[in-house]
Amino acid sequence: MAAKQKPQKKPAKRRPARKRAPASLTDSLAEAAWADADLALAQALCDFDEIARAEGARARADALEMLLLSLMRAARKRGLSRLGEAGACVAFDPDLHELTGKPADKIEIVAPGVRRGDEVLVRARVRKAP
Repeated sequence: MAAKQKPQKKPAKRRPARKRAPASLTDSLAEAAWADADLALAQALCDFDEIARAEGARARADALEMLLLSLMRAARKRGLSRLGEAGACVAFDPDLHELTGKPADKIEIVAPGVRRGDEVLVRARVRKAP
């Protein structure tokens, strides 16, 4: 009688990698917002290149305008907005304004700041109003 041979084991089948669980709606919306902002920022970078190639004052001014619009679009996609308007005279608020010079009740905005909702990311640079 022949010796019983053990059946050979077949190599284990590899399971495909587990699929990621579907992202939540919040995650999907956040990812889409980042993608939109990335696209807008990419456009701003391309517009910046136009400035370098621009010849003449008019062409340079047009390229700067395109760059500004692209940057504003990218900022808006991320929920950023300007804080104040250059040249505006307002009451000083230390939470919103970075004073250059002597303190004053009325100040002039030299460079607008940036905020996201109620959070001030960059305070507006200001000086004593004329």
